[in-house]
Amino acid sequence: MNVQKHSENTLDGSSSDNSSPPPPRSTLKESSQSQTKNHGKAPTSSAPTLLKSHLPVDTDRPLTEVISEPFMPFDHQAAVVDPFTREMARDANFEQELGTMLLDLILETHAWSSARPKYESQMAIQKLEQKVTDVVEIEKEQEKTRNNLNEFVTRMRTALAALTGL
Repeated sequence: MNVQKHSENTLDGSSSDNSSPPPPRSTLKESSQSQTKNHGKAPTSSAPTLLKSHLPVDTDRPLTEVISEPFMPFDHQAAVVDPFTREMARDANFEQELGTMLLDLILETHAWSSARPKYESQMAIQKLEQKVTDVVEIEKEQEKTRNNLNEFVTRMRTALAALTGL
């Protein structure tokens, strides 16, 4: 029964007869009062200071006063959370910019690849049209030559007919 009573006391935070009362919890108000009491030296840097003490070391003070003084609270917000949040925001911003750049690249590549066959087709059409035009010009020259030859043959026939019919 005595053991049960002792375990109940330790579970609910109360102490047994042989132990001292729990140390008082420091509050934000107490820590700010201790900062103003210590020449107003509050931590100014946002960098984590794990081993650096913000309180001046005074060897003339009694040990009980030093022990009862509250510790500076660990600023997890400035030391861990804020850098992590900034890094996450920077990563998200980078991913968004990278996504935008990749989308632009994909759209430009698609436009280029879509326009390339059209351009090549237009160039091939122009080359074929030029060849057709060249063939038509050659045919016209051949037609002129054929007409000149036909005219020559006709003149020769009329000249031979005039000579033979003489």
